[in-house]
Amino acid sequence: MICAVSLNPALDKYLRVARIERGGHLEATEVVASAGGKAVNVAGVLRVLEEEVELVGFFGGVIGDYLLQAIEAEGIRAAPVRIQSQTRTAFVLVEDDGSETEVVEPGGAVTADEIAQLRAQVRAAAARAAVVVLSGSVPPGCPSDIYVKLLADCGGRPAILDTSRAPLLALLHRAGGGAAPAMIKPNRREAEAALGRTLATPEAMAEALRELAASGVRTPVISDGAAGIYALAESAVWHAQPPRLKAVNSVGSGDAAVAGLAAGLARGWDIAATLRLAAACGAANVLTQECAAVHADDVRRLEPQIAVRRWAP
Repeated sequence: MICAVSLNPALDKYLRVARIERGGHLEATEVVASAGGKAVNVAGVLRVLEEEVELVGFFGGVIGDYLLQAIEAEGIRAAPVRIQSQTRTAFVLVEDDGSETEVVEPGGAVTADEIAQLRAQVRAAAARAAVVVLSGSVPPGCPSDIYVKLLADCGGRPAILDTSRAPLLALLHRAGGGAAPAMIKPNRREAEAALGRTLATPEAMAEALRELAASGVRTPVISDGAAGIYALAESAVWHAQPPRLKAVNSVGSGDAAVAGLAAGLARGWDIAATLRLAAACGAANVLTQECAAVHADDVRRLEPQIAVRRWAP
């Protein structure tokens, strides 16, 4: 079983519009709503990969109720912590030229008691899990080092962390070492923000991976959209390159890739096979309108087309 932890789930709304004009009146020609938030997305893709999943997270109000119904309909076992605040909504505006604009609410505030309940749920779920995925933004009320605390709650289980900004920095600069994740997977923009420099070349990406590894992470991973996924493992840099595809919606591809990483880790696969699955999941996501919704046939078709190479710059 893989445990996915969602601190800030969302109702995702995909809105297709002709063109965004500041101050104008927009009418959506198409609307697709789905349960979202990074860890929820990861859990959904894991079910497509036929992995057993348990989702621990904060859910509040009528939106939280709707998300739990949608999640359970996908065959995902939920262990929710009910909160007083309303679960957020996130919007993806997709223009006819393919441009994507995200508008994301910050999420409902959580209390110290609700955080304590969630940590207890994580400890219980982690004891049953092969891998724990800690993924997404942090809602108001959570300390920036909440993921550092949750890593300690994993009880030594391999964990994958996918977050950004202050929570990622808190992990990289945690005091006294503390528990470290088996993997982290920022995207290129998030890694650049954390490290304070651009990563425009494979050599720069390799140096960034080594710096991330210095924080104690066993296998740092950086995704770079259509340019593929980079990882540091077995004293070498690995790169998984997907084929060129016509994108329908790229939002959620990073989450789909994390699901592939988690499945590979849970199955005991080597790094090459794990990256190939992760890249195939990320690529399959761009072929669907929903955020982080992949089809198993697409994953199977794309997996042999992923070029994986090992190099030591």
